[in-house]
Amino acid sequence: MAVDLQNSVVLITGTDPGNSRFGTGFIIYQDDEMAYLLTCAHVVDDVGGANAIDVEGAPAAVVAYGSAAELDLAVLRVPSRMDKKPLPLQPTGDKDSRFMTAGFQKFGSHFLVRPLQGILGQTVALAVRGQADRVRAWDLKIEDDYQLQPGYSGSPVLDQAGGTVLGVVSHRQGQGERGLAISVEALPKLWPEMPETLLSSEPAAVSPPPIPLPKPGPMASQTNPSQKGSTMSRSISLFFSYAHEDEALRDELAKHLSIMRRQGVISDWYDRDITAGSEWADAIDDNLNTADIILLLVSPDFIASDYCYDVEMTRALERHTAKEAIVIPVILRPTRWQNAPFSKLQALPKNAKPVTTWPDQDEAFLYIAEAIYKVAEMQAKKPTPSPSSAPTPTPTPVTPSPAPVAATVNYNIPTIRRLLTAVFDDETLDIFCFDYYRDVRDSFSQGMSRTAKIQRLIEYCERNLAFETLLQRVEQENPAQYERFKPQLTA
Repeated sequence: MAVDLQNSVVLITGTDPGNSRFGTGFIIYQDDEMAYLLTCAHVVDDVGGANAIDVEGAPAAVVAYGSAAELDLAVLRVPSRMDKKPLPLQPTGDKDSRFMTAGFQKFGSHFLVRPLQGILGQTVALAVRGQADRVRAWDLKIEDDYQLQPGYSGSPVLDQAGGTVLGVVSHRQGQGERGLAISVEALPKLWPEMPETLLSSEPAAVSPPPIPLPKPGPMASQTNPSQKGSTMSRSISLFFSYAHEDEALRDELAKHLSIMRRQGVISDWYDRDITAGSEWADAIDDNLNTADIILLLVSPDFIASDYCYDVEMTRALERHTAKEAIVIPVILRPTRWQNAPFSKLQALPKNAKPVTTWPDQDEAFLYIAEAIYKVAEMQAKKPTPSPSSAPTPTPTPVTPSPAPVAATVNYNIPTIRRLLTAVFDDETLDIFCFDYYRDVRDSFSQGMSRTAKIQRLIEYCERNLAFETLLQRVEQENPAQYERFKPQLTA
């Protein structure tokens, strides 16, 4: 699965608190100022009409509307959402091919977003009374433990093989085991002014990168065709520290990172790359001392290896402490590592569950790859690390206490909490705190939730009157999200 659908969809509700209707949408295009999302026309009607649309706290304007009785699609415009990656559109698909979708459903007082899998059925044609035109649609058959819910209206139908959206869920049938999706080929009819490159008929031309881009930006200069798709200002060097007994697992992880290597996002190195005649220890040292990201591939053999544990891990942690590199433990196989020197670092995959214990190891490696992309994006903003052939004592950086802000400024803590939640996930929050709030980062424990970490950071800023500096740093990390929340940051 190439696209993180759960993070790609948005919740659409009404501005009237008394209206409980809701639906789903997803971003199909955005620039520096505005994001355009696709949903169903009947979702617009359900939430209260064109003047009463709320998209996750932001008012939405209707750009194009087909009406529920005719072409049940609508295009909405909201302030740019750099935390959401536009989903690529592709009108073609094959019967019996597998798809994924994700939409919202009510869960107590909350809204739950859940992905579903299924199989495409026949293409059908929707006719409108008094009109000769037909609208193409797809029959959907859900093959999952859960089923379509009313809130899935407007959800993307993504072809698993191509990684592109071919339709929009418009109807559920029966108890949700079946449904109907309108083909995105109707979009030009609905929105004639849409960008010309938005809809492609050539699958190979729109095949998306498998790693979500949290902050899309201008395309970097491309001198190598194999690097097409990279948005990084520079390539990030990656070093694998692993035991040779885990080489097969290392190779599997490398496969999931290969698209980033092809796009020039990363350049990875491990000891198999040592050329004939080279001094292997010198080659390892040179690459270990210049890497931006160091992956510790943890297993019983890694812990037992004197070279991995005493040499490579020790040097890696020295560079991590000196803020020259980011060290990421990747738990490959079950072993006792919780008291190791790297145990305070955020480990991958999710919940530090060993890769070999996942029912589908590809899912574990995909989770790891997505996290590495996010870290690489942050590292690309920093200067290239200078090589050092030998460890040098480096004092632990101490974050200076920010200057107190004027006592008359009252900060809106709930809004700051929502801003931090929108800007950071677990991995990027750890890196942010490591860079600027070392005492806060050191207080994090393995398995601590992102909500708890954000609360620690907020408590620190309350004690030290540090909200002004915090907000300045958050604005540097994600200007778009900062501008979105800025009007409510102070009381």
